Amino acid sequence: MKALLHQFDYRLTTAIQQWPVWVRPLMVLVTFIGQPIFTVGIGIVVAALGWNDGNMRLLYSGFIIIATFGIGTLTKLLLRRDRPVTEYVANMWFETFSLPSGHSVGAVVSYGFLAFICLGLQPQWHGYIVSGILSVLVILIGLSRIYLGAHFPSDVVAGWLLGGAGLAIIIFIIQEAQL
Repeated sequence: MKALLHQFDYRLTTAIQQWPVWVRPLMVLVTFIGQPIFTVGIGIVVAALGWNDGNMRLLYSGFIIIATFGIGTLTKLLLRRDRPVTEYVANMWFETFSLPSGHSVGAVVSYGFLAFICLGLQPQWHGYIVSGILSVLVILIGLSRIYLGAHFPSDVVAGWLLGGAGLAIIIFIIQEAQL
């Protein structure tokens, strides 16, 4: 199993890091947009709005966004997987472990939540466009972490899965409250 994982990581990393150099500014931008200050910040704003409006669905959603990111951080500490050996990692401000990608966890649960809310509030063409853009952003954030050399592809996939689990819980809570 470990050999398959290494082969998956190696092949996908090689393919993504061969993208042209002109893609780098886009990857740096989307990695910035995926910073925890933004993704956890979305959770804080959502929880605060829920608290202020007495909307328990929003309050719980905000807490779950934050908790999902926290679970990802705890998972990093438990698994202690080293990051790739790259110049990007050598220049990171904070030394953290690799698995799962916190950017990917945060992107799925926070921007995915915004996409879900957009579809609910604006079930017209512009709601679909905004949700589509947010969905592409989630994918690009994960790919940027591989392109820049911050993570292995399996770290990103694990982050997407964990973030997706948090988002599924939020959607379940929101839909149950509407019944």
